[in-house]
Amino acid sequence: MKFQNLPSTLPLHVVDGTILLPRAQLPLLLKNQKDKIIADYALKKGHRLMGLIQINPEGGYFKTGCVGKIVSFQEGPYFYITLKGICRFDISEVIDDGSLKKAKVTYEGYKVDLEDAQTDPFVDRTRLLNLLGSYLEDQEIFANWDEINHASDELIISSLSMACPFKPIEKQALLESSSLSERCDIMMALMEIASPHFKGESPVLH
Repeated sequence: MKFQNLPSTLPLHVVDGTILLPRAQLPLLLKNQKDKIIADYALKKGHRLMGLIQINPEGGYFKTGCVGKIVSFQEGPYFYITLKGICRFDISEVIDDGSLKKAKVTYEGYKVDLEDAQTDPFVDRTRLLNLLGSYLEDQEIFANWDEINHASDELIISSLSMACPFKPIEKQALLESSSLSERCDIMMALMEIASPHFKGESPVLH
C-alpha cells in the first residue's frame, strides 16, 4: 500500500495489552457484536483496514496504534480474523459514531513502516537469542529453535513484542520504538527484568 492511499479515518479496535507491528500478522478472535461491527465495516469499505489501539491503564487510549489489514477471516458464532500490520499512526481525534468507534489519524513519521522488511546492523542477535533462551525457560514455554534460528531479526523481535506477556505500557514502548535495534534493546531489557536468571543484575540498555 502506498503512503498517500492510507485512509485519514479508521475504525478502531480497542484492545488491552495487545499490539500489532508493521509487516507482522496477528490472529484475533472477535467475540462480541461491537468488535464484529468494526471488522464488518472494514470489509465493506473494501480496503479491509482497521486501527488497533491499546487501552491506557491511566485512562483513555494510547495515542499511537497500528493499521491492520484483514488478510483472512472466518465467520461463525465468532469472527476469526488475521490482521497484517501496515503502518503505525497517531490519533488526532476519536469519533464515537454510535456502535462504531473511529478516529482521525495521521501517519507522519512512519513512512518507514511501508518499506520492505527492516534490517538493522545494530541488532545484537546473539545476545537476544541467549536472553530469549533463559526467558522461555523461566516462562516454561517450548520454542522451535530451528525456526527461530532461521527467522529474520525483524520477525523474531516483532513476534516477541506481540506475544510476550509484558505490561501494556511496555508493549506500547515496543510499538513506538524508532528503529529495530531500539525495539530489540527494549525487548532485551524487559526479558532481563522478567527473568529470575538476572534478578539482582541491572538490565543493560544501549
